[in-house]
Amino acid sequence: MKMKKLVVVFLASIIVTVVLGGCSSNSVVDDSEWNTVKKTGKFEIQVTSAELIDNNLNTDVGHETLKLAVQAKNISKEAVPIGSGDFYLKDEDGKKYTFTGSESSLGDVVKAGKTIEGYGYYSIPKESKKMMIVYNPFQSTDQLKWEMTVPGKK
Repeated sequence: MKMKKLVVVFLASIIVTVVLGGCSSNSVVDDSEWNTVKKTGKFEIQVTSAELIDNNLNTDVGHETLKLAVQAKNISKEAVPIGSGDFYLKDEDGKKYTFTGSESSLGDVVKAGKTIEGYGYYSIPKESKKMMIVYNPFQSTDQLKWEMTVPGKK
């Protein structure tokens, strides 16, 4: 009987930990734009997560690093390149923040019908609360936008 109570308490504590961990404000994007798949003539693109991370390589004074996870499916009939450099962030004042680079970043030529997943890293001011994620590939008129709240900055 005592063992049964112990197992129940243990399972309850695991459930509480998982539920509270899922409620963390470390990765928040506005509900209106969060996980929204947007299309160009070549890609279906989805921003799947956003989080502030520790990055010792970010030496911009007063800035922090925002990591965006992106998924892109090639819906065209030919191989098409896409990379983190095709995205930038824009703050409420219209200032742009471009990709800062990382070895695990999004970038490849994606075959027709295939999907790529990867990350983009952006150095943004610590006081930033709202940002717009903009997809605008080089030498293209395609443009997609997602409104977001910087994680933990409501």
